[in-house]
Amino acid sequence: MPEPGFPLSRRALLRTASITALMAAAGTEAVANAAAPSRGPVAGPLPDQQRYFGLFREVADQSTVPASAFADYGAVPASVMWFDNWGRRAAFPVATAEALWRRNVLPHFTWEPWDPTLALTDPKQITLAAITSGQWDDYVAARGREFARYGKPLIVRWGHEFNGNWYPWAVATNNQDPRAFVRAYRRVHDIVRAQGAHNVQWCWAYNNGASPAADWNDEALAYPGGAYVDWIGIDGYNWGFGPSWDPNVDHWASFVDTFAAAYARARAIDPGKPVMLPEFASSEDGGSKRDWVAAMIAELTAGRFPNLRLLTWFDIDKEERWSLTPGLPGLRELLGSGDHRRWATAAGCAAAAVPRTFRPLPE
Repeated sequence: MPEPGFPLSRRALLRTASITALMAAAGTEAVANAAAPSRGPVAGPLPDQQRYFGLFREVADQSTVPASAFADYGAVPASVMWFDNWGRRAAFPVATAEALWRRNVLPHFTWEPWDPTLALTDPKQITLAAITSGQWDDYVAARGREFARYGKPLIVRWGHEFNGNWYPWAVATNNQDPRAFVRAYRRVHDIVRAQGAHNVQWCWAYNNGASPAADWNDEALAYPGGAYVDWIGIDGYNWGFGPSWDPNVDHWASFVDTFAAAYARARAIDPGKPVMLPEFASSEDGGSKRDWVAAMIAELTAGRFPNLRLLTWFDIDKEERWSLTPGLPGLRELLGSGDHRRWATAAGCAAAAVPRTFRPLPE
């Protein structure tokens, strides 16, 4: 999601995945290694256990999110996502990831290569050129060793929303050259792998609308290749009526309208990869959030977006009231809390196995 003060020029951004059903007890550990071979498509309905939901909450200790989600919603997410930036030079929180995994929750680490305290054009800002030239190799290697020390399944989303214009790693802010992004992504990936962190699942993620929409900003041009990607991610939001960047215009959009085009793009770029929504949510301005979520569930239950396997709800209030209010009428019923007959199941071990076992369904 763009940071406050940076330009926004597209319809919807989503910070994904909803609150999910009660966790099943952790079973056999399922480590999904990178670049698992893709299989041919299969026919038939999507099994209930193959769609999973995660949560992002802005708290100091992410290991507390499963308990707080259960207290608020009667459900524990299959995955918990959080952010960190390179400017902090902080160690990866191995103990936090271990605590989540013990609860059968898949850790999801969004790893942002910038210093958000600096302007995009500040000479001290972290750049793709600096990454590619090796200036950050030691830092990346140290984090890779920590990923390896944790050793369990871990989603790493590096350089997300590269097709926007609000981050220093974006194609738009790097001479409109998608090859610069690919070089940096591959270097980071290879350094981490060289530390023995084969437990990492790499999420290559773009915004649901490019900004600007230009030929050079085609997401496919920035794809690092199947050997470097385990999940394709799409961020997007229903911004509702009158967002701060366009206060007099109605930008309300359904779940389908928010993601249909970007999802089709993901399937065209690499049909052998599962799709996730690393961030998504809906505003409450201009419509009913309850109805928006209900319509989303109805569409997914009916078979829409069959290769979308992980969704992470952006459960905080930032530019809009994105959070799912605990008292929202019908929330537990809408999200299938505790009902494993519904598609909203939660199990971190099973979610972690998706890249390894993925067999694409026909659209």
